[in-house]
Amino acid sequence: MDALRAEVLESLRRYVDSYQASVIEFARHMGLPLTDGNALGEVLWAERAGAPLSPSALASRIAITSGATNALVNRLEAKGLVARSREHDDRRVVTLRATEAARATAEPFLSESAGRLTASLATYDDADLVLVRDFIDRFAAVLPRG
Repeated sequence: MDALRAEVLESLRRYVDSYQASVIEFARHMGLPLTDGNALGEVLWAERAGAPLSPSALASRIAITSGATNALVNRLEAKGLVARSREHDDRRVVTLRATEAARATAEPFLSESAGRLTASLATYDDADLVLVRDFIDRFAAVLPRG
């Protein structure tokens, strides 16, 4: 591998490290253990993207078993941060939603992060962003999925 490609891989590794650090900081901000904070972050992110998660989708996203996910969701419900709802035509399908209290507590942290990310992205034109998006998508597609 040549030096430039090694530098690209190192940059991706540094991004992953930074992302993981932000997950840890979010969990701290929310007063939650890391796994619970990570799960709440995923629930909030999915809702913002218009694709709320089921418990099984959450389990897949954070790589824990269905039993561990049930216990985790129970903890988040008990803290008033997540609610289970039945929004699908098939009433057996459960959707996870962040509560207003969770959103209110998370908002300062998420707004600050979003502001920094938006400012960084604004320094690139659309063609550059398309290139970066396509690179990351193709790169992610070759990695093991577990």
